[in-house]
Amino acid sequence: MPHPTPAGSLADRISHAVGVLAPLWTSWTLETLREHGPLHARELTAAMPWLNGPQTNQVLLRMRSGGLLDKPERGGYAPSRLGQRAYPAHRALASWHARHFERDNRAWKLGDRIEDALARLRGKGTGQVLTALEQYGPLRPGALREATGLASGSFHYRTQQLLDDGLVTRLGPERHFAYALTPAARQLAPVYAELHDFGRRSQANATADQSNERSDVASRARAARQHSPNAPTVTGMFSHPPEPPPRVPAHITALSHPSRTR
Repeated sequence: MPHPTPAGSLADRISHAVGVLAPLWTSWTLETLREHGPLHARELTAAMPWLNGPQTNQVLLRMRSGGLLDKPERGGYAPSRLGQRAYPAHRALASWHARHFERDNRAWKLGDRIEDALARLRGKGTGQVLTALEQYGPLRPGALREATGLASGSFHYRTQQLLDDGLVTRLGPERHFAYALTPAARQLAPVYAELHDFGRRSQANATADQSNERSDVASRARAARQHSPNAPTVTGMFSHPPEPPPRVPAHITALSHPSRTR
């Protein structure tokens, strides 16, 4: 059976990817830019008329901060390299949604499908519940909560949400009956494969941004020291002292730092 949720760091990357792509209008904006090319804020508002100008600006600011958009000095907004990497995940999400969540003959637009699919996958505990049911098969509520490690309140909220979203079902009418995966949840493997790939790239992008930021801060600090007329001759408070500090007797250290108790 396909594994809907890989364990460990794989699940963390999938959760990270959903967290980046799921905020409202993120995927709609990326798909609009993919279809129409670079657009100014006012043009995006015209293309997504359910948003007003201030709302569009908030979405754009959030997406630029998240590394999904670029904005040249002259020109409209466009997906960044990371934003373009979201498209395979979008295709997988839309295809999965079309197979399992057609309702009332509604004419779903692509952006609607993607955002509705992401809304079903987001939320604390979703991955844990789906993983436990995939690994162990149907589980009664107590056993499932123990397998997920979720607190009671979080567990009941999440399982009810997954029932409403069509990802888990109960094998009977009463609350004590076991939970099981639905066919939609059992066919999440292609979606998770694409989300994992996007999450890996997104985490690498975030790590690179943090590294660049630290490098910029260090460069500015070095420049400030070099141009300061009162720059000290010693290397500073964060460097190694010229002589090792005096050794403190062990019994004094033990009194100053008592052992922690659980």
